[in-house]
Amino acid sequence: MNSFRFQQFSISQEHSALKLGTDAVILGASATFEHPKSILDIGTGTGILALMMAQKYPCPITAIDIDEGAFADATLNVRNSPWKERITVKTQSLQDFSSTNVQFDGIICNPPFFSNGLTNKDLRKTLARHTINLSPDILFSCVEKILSPMGQVAIIVPFQEKENFISAALQHSIMLAQDISVFPFTSDCKPNRSILSFSRKWQPLQTRTLHVRENKNIYSTEYKELTRDFYLG
Repeated sequence: MNSFRFQQFSISQEHSALKLGTDAVILGASATFEHPKSILDIGTGTGILALMMAQKYPCPITAIDIDEGAFADATLNVRNSPWKERITVKTQSLQDFSSTNVQFDGIICNPPFFSNGLTNKDLRKTLARHTINLSPDILFSCVEKILSPMGQVAIIVPFQEKENFISAALQHSIMLAQDISVFPFTSDCKPNRSILSFSRKWQPLQTRTLHVRENKNIYSTEYKELTRDFYLG
């Protein structure tokens, strides 16, 4: 679908390389920041995470993406939202953006996270899915420059890739604070995603699980509760 309606905003995705998926919704619904004065959405795509953060927190939000199609969709979606005065969309790489040294209390990212496997013939989809231009080390080397002293980072990655991101973060003195293992179905024995939250300040690691669906067509009760402020009833 080229458009999708939420309770308080809508998503147009005609031009974005990657379309709206469950990963972004789970990340946006589960990410929590402590009284942020500013939030950065890295690789905003359609702008879904920036819009979810705007619904949750009354602070300025900056959304960046290197893809012109994503910039077009995100700009339109922000313009049509109740929070257009608080969200700024920029077509800029994280590497260039981080050179400004502007700091953020909250950073959220659904990163290009596949380090192995076949790339897509569509270059835009390859850049969006694979760590060609934004490896875990590059991500956290940039985040280190722009994360405020008490700031927090929230990302979602494939379960098999999470150790790469945890290790890269630690190399830049950013420590894992929460790890949510995401299972596609209640019957699954292994998770396929991890929602990772990081902080500059050490704190006891919190872990929990989330099961998205009971079966192919029915979302689980815990997923419905997590996303109830966003999805239409």
